[in-house]
Amino acid sequence: MMSFDDDKKKQALTALKLRFKSIKGGDELAVMDIPPPEWLIPDLLPVGLTILGGPKKLGKSYLVMQFAEQLVKDGYPIFNFAGEDTYHIQKERQEHVGLRASDDYQFVAGRTEYFASPDTFYDSISEVLTMYPFKVIFIDVMEYCLKPEKVKDYSYYIKELGRWAKLAHHHKIAIFLVTHTGKNAGQTYSNPIDHLIGSTGIGSAADWVLTMLRSDDGQSIKLHSEGKMGKTTTFSMVKQNGIFYEIDGLERDRLLKRKSAQNEIFECIKENSHIKQKEIVEKLNKPKGNISRDITKLLKENYITGNSSEGYLATPDNVDNLEN
Repeated sequence: MMSFDDDKKKQALTALKLRFKSIKGGDELAVMDIPPPEWLIPDLLPVGLTILGGPKKLGKSYLVMQFAEQLVKDGYPIFNFAGEDTYHIQKERQEHVGLRASDDYQFVAGRTEYFASPDTFYDSISEVLTMYPFKVIFIDVMEYCLKPEKVKDYSYYIKELGRWAKLAHHHKIAIFLVTHTGKNAGQTYSNPIDHLIGSTGIGSAADWVLTMLRSDDGQSIKLHSEGKMGKTTTFSMVKQNGIFYEIDGLERDRLLKRKSAQNEIFECIKENSHIKQKEIVEKLNKPKGNISRDITKLLKENYITGNSSEGYLATPDNVDNLEN
């Protein structure tokens, strides 16, 4: 093993970094001014590569259109490759989600021209981005843009999705690819991403992954959101006009509201910071044992913090999301 005195160590590091310019030290990182990740839609769509997966006919394309509506309203120019749409379907979707007529929203309906083959798809999008400053590229579905291979393993997804991630970061934009779930559709995995074909490769190559699934209680749809750039969140989705699902707060808040006793205690704590168990019993006129049991459950699931001597508080995340 090599050993250096301080002077030789500095000389060796200097030579090393002249040869391999990508090597950085912890001392250099500490003084770098690095901006935080850019989110176009908080907790849902960052700059970089995002994958949305879910079963067929669950509303993934409508979710894309809802994101597009919000982004256009915020002034971002959008390109949407709607490979499974016709002009009729595309117009209908735009009307349903309230996407106003705007040249900030450009789309391709169906597999046509330069977007018909996965062999030319990447080059076509690359050329589009040199000609016009789109901030978001939606591709629905991603199988149209990935080169076909007999074996679609970890290496395949790292290679194919890796170049799309690099393209997104090169242009400082969001690229959003939609895919279907297909792994044992009736099975429930502890990690929602595991429902996606190629989930290990997708999770490694993508910056962010969204998964649409039916809720555990079968009463709703949930949107699981996780990745490299922030905390994991699961949103609840409700049906609008009997047509499509839209986000309606956190899934954990929806489930809590179904547990009426726990929710009543949570609302009491939310409205009375640092309230003690004895005071909750008096306010709600409930048996002490029942209150104690439900407070234990709320603490375990992180809906509240505190203890019996200092009182209880609703956790900030739940207060914010309930009010939204």
